[in-house]
Amino acid sequence: MALPLIVTLWRGLSADPSLWEALWHARLFPLLSNTLALAGAVTAGALVLGVLLAWLVERTDLPGRKLFGPLLVATLVIPCYLIAIWHISFWGPRGLLERAIETLFGVSVFVPTIYGFVGAWLILVMATYPYVYTLARAALRSLDPQLEEAARSLGAHKLTIFFRVTLPLLAPALAAGGLLTAVYVLSDYGVVAALRYETFTTAIYKQLAGRYDQAPAAILSTVLIALTVIVLIIQQRLWGRGRHYYKASRRPLPLVHLGRWGRVLASGFVGIVLFLGLILPVGVSLYWLLDGWLFPKPSAVLWGTSLADLLRYAGNSLFSAAAAATLALFLAWPIAYRAVRYERRGLTRLAQAGQALPGVLIALALAFVLHRFVPALYFTVWALILAYVIRFFSHALQATESGLARVPVRLEEAARSLGHSTISVWRRVTFPLVVPSVAAGWTLIFLNALRELPATLLLRPPGFDTLPVRLWIAAGEGFYAQAAAPALLLILLSLPMLYLLRVGDRPEIRHGD
Repeated sequence: MALPLIVTLWRGLSADPSLWEALWHARLFPLLSNTLALAGAVTAGALVLGVLLAWLVERTDLPGRKLFGPLLVATLVIPCYLIAIWHISFWGPRGLLERAIETLFGVSVFVPTIYGFVGAWLILVMATYPYVYTLARAALRSLDPQLEEAARSLGAHKLTIFFRVTLPLLAPALAAGGLLTAVYVLSDYGVVAALRYETFTTAIYKQLAGRYDQAPAAILSTVLIALTVIVLIIQQRLWGRGRHYYKASRRPLPLVHLGRWGRVLASGFVGIVLFLGLILPVGVSLYWLLDGWLFPKPSAVLWGTSLADLLRYAGNSLFSAAAAATLALFLAWPIAYRAVRYERRGLTRLAQAGQALPGVLIALALAFVLHRFVPALYFTVWALILAYVIRFFSHALQATESGLARVPVRLEEAARSLGHSTISVWRRVTFPLVVPSVAAGWTLIFLNALRELPATLLLRPPGFDTLPVRLWIAAGEGFYAQAAAPALLLILLSLPMLYLLRVGDRPEIRHGD
C-alpha cells in the first residue's frame, strides 16, 4: 500500500537537479503559491461557514432547524466535480442564468466569470464545509452548559461567551475539520480542472495525459506529497494536544433567541447555502435531463446516450467499486487483527500511506510500476481496482480495527475453551460482532471508489468507461444533457452516504474528487 508513495518519492528525489532547478523557476513556485492560496482560503471559508451553520442549527431557535440539520450535510452526496460542472452550466458564459434573463427580459446582462480562483474557492467551500459543520455540531452537543452559565452569571455578553468560552472548547474539532479541508483541497483535481485554476494536481495530470513525461510529474508529486505530509503531521500534533470537555450535566444547552428579524436573516442565509451547494446542482441536473429527453438531439437516443450505454457505465462503476471494497477489507483483516490483538501498529501506519496521496499520484506510481514490472496488468480493470484499494485502504483498516476493538478477547478465549477451533471461533463469535463495522467500511470504500475521477481517467482500460468518466467527458465538451443522466445516477447511488453520516459524527474525507 505504501508502494506508490515510495516510488513517487524515489523518482522525484532521484531526478536530475537541473530539472528541479528549471521546474522551480518555471512551474514550482507558481503552482506552490496557487495551491497554498487556495488551500488557505478554502480552509478559512469552510471553518467560518461550518461553525456558523453548526451554531445556528444547534444553539439557536432557527425555524426549521431539525430539517436544516440533515440537509446541510446532504451536499456530501454530490461529488464536488459535479457541483463545479453544474455551477459552470448555470453561471458560465451563455449559461442558463444569462439565457434565462435574455429570454424573460430581452436584455443582455454581464455575469461575472466563475472560472479561476474565486469560482474554485466558492465550489470547494460548498463541498467541504459539511466536514467542519458535522464536527462542530457534535462538539456543541457535548459542551457542558454549566460553563456558559458560569460566564453568564459573571455578566458576560452573548458574544463574549461565544468567543471566550464556546469557541475555545470547539478548538479540537475545528482543528480536525480545518486540516481535513486543507488535505482535501491539496488533493482535489475535478474542481480546479473544471474551473481552470492550475494547482499541483492539474499540472501532474497534464504531464501524464499530454506528454506522459513522468520525470517532471514525479518532481511535482514529491512537492505535493511534502505539503500533504506536513498538514497530516500538524493534524496529529493538534489532535493529540487538544483538550476535550464532556458534559457533566445532562441538561440541554439553552437556545439563543435570534428575534424576529434575526430568524428571517438566519433562515435566508441557510437557504442561500443550501441553494448553492444542493438545490442548484440537483436542479440543473434535472433541467438538462428533461432537456435531453424532451428535445433530443439527432445523435441522442436517451438523454444524450443510449440506455444500454448508461447501464454499461453504471455496471462498470459498480463492479470496480465493489471489487475494490471487498479486496480492501480482505487485505485489511490480518493487519487490523495484528494491530488490535497484539498492539503492533507499525505495519498499520505504513499500510495507510495511500491516505496521504491524491488519486492522480497513485495513478502515476502505479502506471510506472505496472508498465515496468507487471505489463500484463497495465491498463486493465485490475490496475484500476488496485488503485482504488490503495487509495481507500485506510478506511478498511479503520473500520476493521474499530469492529475488532469491540470484541472482548475473553469471549474468544471462552469459545476456544469449549473446544471450538480458530476458524469456528472466527465464524461464530468474532465475525458476527464485527459485521456492522465491516459493512460500514465496505460501503464507505464503495462510495468513494464509485466517485473517484483522476485515477479512473488515467488508468481505465480502453472501452471501460464509468459514470464519472462519461459525465466528465460530456461536460468538458459542453454536452450537459449527455452528462445529466450519469450525474443523477451517480448521486442516487451515493445516497447511502447520508446513512453513514447519521451513524457516526466524524465524516470520512473523499480525496481526489
